[in-house]
Amino acid sequence: MANEFRDFLQSLIERGELERVPEEVDLRGLSARVATSPSALWFERVKGYDMGVVSGILGSRRRMAASLGCEHRDIGKAFMRRLQDTHPPVMVSTGPVKEVIRKGKDVDLTALPVPLVSRIDGGPYITSAIGVARDSEYGRNVGMYRLMVRTGRETSIDLVSASDLKLFYERAFKAGRSLPFAVAIGVHPSLLMGAAHMAHAGQDEYELAGGLAGEPVQLVKCETVDLEVPANAEMVLEGELLPVGWTEDEGRFGDFTGFVGPVKWNPVFRVNAITQRKDAVFYALHMPEEVDYLVAPPLEGSGWQALANAGISATAVYAPQSAGCNFHLYASIKKRAGEGKNALLALLSLKRVKHAIVTDDDVDIFSPAALEHALAYRVRPARDLIVLDEARGSHLDPSIQLKVTKGALAPLTAKWGVDATMPEGCDPAEYETISYPFSERRATLGASAEMRTTLMTPAQLAEAIAAYLAEPRHFYDVLSNFHTVPQRTVVQAWALLREAGRLGREEKTGRYVIRG
Repeated sequence: MANEFRDFLQSLIERGELERVPEEVDLRGLSARVATSPSALWFERVKGYDMGVVSGILGSRRRMAASLGCEHRDIGKAFMRRLQDTHPPVMVSTGPVKEVIRKGKDVDLTALPVPLVSRIDGGPYITSAIGVARDSEYGRNVGMYRLMVRTGRETSIDLVSASDLKLFYERAFKAGRSLPFAVAIGVHPSLLMGAAHMAHAGQDEYELAGGLAGEPVQLVKCETVDLEVPANAEMVLEGELLPVGWTEDEGRFGDFTGFVGPVKWNPVFRVNAITQRKDAVFYALHMPEEVDYLVAPPLEGSGWQALANAGISATAVYAPQSAGCNFHLYASIKKRAGEGKNALLALLSLKRVKHAIVTDDDVDIFSPAALEHALAYRVRPARDLIVLDEARGSHLDPSIQLKVTKGALAPLTAKWGVDATMPEGCDPAEYETISYPFSERRATLGASAEMRTTLMTPAQLAEAIAAYLAEPRHFYDVLSNFHTVPQRTVVQAWALLREAGRLGREEKTGRYVIRG
């Protein structure tokens, strides 16, 4: 799987998931148009700008699955499987991102077609950038950060949440120096997933991205800072995080939760150089769906891993987009005694997860109706609900009611889980679902269908049925075995057996037997 942004765009076009828009469009209406489009959109001509805009490319589980070469139900498993074979990045002397180089006074962020995503956002936001920084102790880090355009040379950057970059910046800020920083825009989803994955400090996200892409990421040196960036990116912004601390306004911003967050105080990113392709296209990651689906593979993969570590055999793991693919996590398992609760504890240990549901493996957790059905008929609230208070939460969860200040945030919340597996010791027969008889022969069961008819008297048929019931059978089996006899005759013969007291029942299965 090639790890170039352009290759992924072409694969989406071939799948019918990306539509090219040749007519000139106004940037003001771009976000609303993407929000109502069934496919991703590539706006080739944007009024007042020299480059096109692509948006929505990760806006569905299908498109996300396309980046991993799997079905949408398997994105978590595919994510973890690919990370078992990582590839260190390789340095190259140059790449397409070096075709145009602007420095100093030639840098102009207003030349980039950055849309206003949400109506009351604080300004145009660069939403698709992966940021690169280095610390003398912890090494290189790659992550995803939102950038609000402030001037032709500066953006705000959100560093409220705990992250490696926040740690790096705090160390630089205390030393009274700026932190060299670079961001790449327009990279393959493998790089976005690697950057979004909550890997431990010291783990090279470029190496993770190589595993996700199936080949090493090619890197080039920046022009003005000692950092490495993807050689095949559409563009790179190079510069520094200024040592001003958390002092400048940033936000509001329509976040992955679907809610518009508050105004925050954050550091400033000053851009000293821009390198790009000659025919660069700007990737405007659309909120909230693209962020939601981007983090689904890592979270679902972590769910698979947590269950495996707990010795539980899972059959499906699902992070629903309605909860931002962050706060809710569902799993179906092949349950042994007590494993419903154990599975809940494993899933709730993941720091993103606020709510977990565990079902048996006969439940399709991707179907809201099937999940509701399991909640309705398998859950005993007094026994099957788990609540854990004072757990780590997210400042983006408005239910936490955390006041945003200029200092660090320490959000705490409660986590809760629901064991929606069959109660221990129950009879599984009580959960046999309705299936309709003769569905496989429905095309030949019409009143006008030509069928061979066997003529028997009810008394004759009663004896034939009695012989057939030498082994336990359902009434359906009788109808099926004697399908050439009119059903009325079968019912009449059945009535004779019943009146003669010859029909017995298996209590557990309900199947009929002949007495004596």
